[in-house]
Amino acid sequence: MTDRGDGAVTFAVKYLEQTDKDTLPVDRIWNDTQDPLLRLVTCGGSFNDDTGHYEDNIIVYAALVSGSGR
Repeated sequence: MTDRGDGAVTFAVKYLEQTDKDTLPVDRIWNDTQDPLLRLVTCGGSFNDDTGHYEDNIIVYAALVSGSGR
């Protein structure tokens, strides 16, 4: 990734979790933090042919390891 000044920044994945779409942990995803963090939310789990959607979300949490990130 690049920051606002076009400098490279590197994030390392710390952990991931799989949750039901109905129980998305918004308090962990969109909370304020002191340090730059990256959160990626995507679809996962079983695919429901009836609805055309995946039943879960995969959430990846990553922390800044190099670069300013500000």
